[in-house]
Amino acid sequence: MKIINVDQRSEEWFEARSGLITGTRVKEIKPLTRKGKTGKQPIGLWKLVSDYVSYGLEEMRPMQRGTLLEDENAELCVEAMKLKNAKIHCGMWKADDGMLGYSPDASEDGDRPTWAIECKSLDTAEHLYLILCDLWALGLIPDRFEELFPERVGEYRGIDSVAEEHRQQVKQAFVVNPDLEVLYYSLYDPRIVLPSFTHYVITVQRSEIEEDIAEQRAMVERQAKLAKDIAILLAGIAKISEEA
Repeated sequence: MKIINVDQRSEEWFEARSGLITGTRVKEIKPLTRKGKTGKQPIGLWKLVSDYVSYGLEEMRPMQRGTLLEDENAELCVEAMKLKNAKIHCGMWKADDGMLGYSPDASEDGDRPTWAIECKSLDTAEHLYLILCDLWALGLIPDRFEELFPERVGEYRGIDSVAEEHRQQVKQAFVVNPDLEVLYYSLYDPRIVLPSFTHYVITVQRSEIEEDIAEQRAMVERQAKLAKDIAILLAGIAKISEEA
């Protein structure tokens, strides 16, 4: 055993514990008793993996990192997918009904864009896991690693490789823009030292998720109408109270 003399929670301390299974980390890397969304292994295992293939401390939250790296991410996606007539900073899309909206990070320039980009710079563990999940779904990971991933479900669809918390956001792009044919879910983490995993794009095709789009459209339209009805109700109650 070695003793490393550093102050707890100092930069040197964080660097010293990087890649180690420490006392507080044991519960985070313990295998699961049944398959979850990260297979039979917890996300803590992927945090340990991320220590091995990245550098520096994660000092910002994913949303902050995403905002900071958004333009660079979008430009990498445009280059990687050989997209033409690209527009970054393309404002807000608003549906014709005036109730629904979506903000792409980049899209085809013009009044009826057929492609868009959704940029994400997540924590390194989730970034790596999403990439490997997509490679697993595509059949590019050996079966001996099966316990790391959720079950394959039917034919490959890009939407199933998108992080669960982002799927409705991605679908909303297709709900709002009827001309959208494809959305590129662009993952970027410059901390990773393996170039093949720094930037990765998952392609979501409208043709693969027509039913999902219809279901989400019906749901959000119901909710938007309900919210308006409640607002009208509140205004009516307020008016009665003022007249009383």
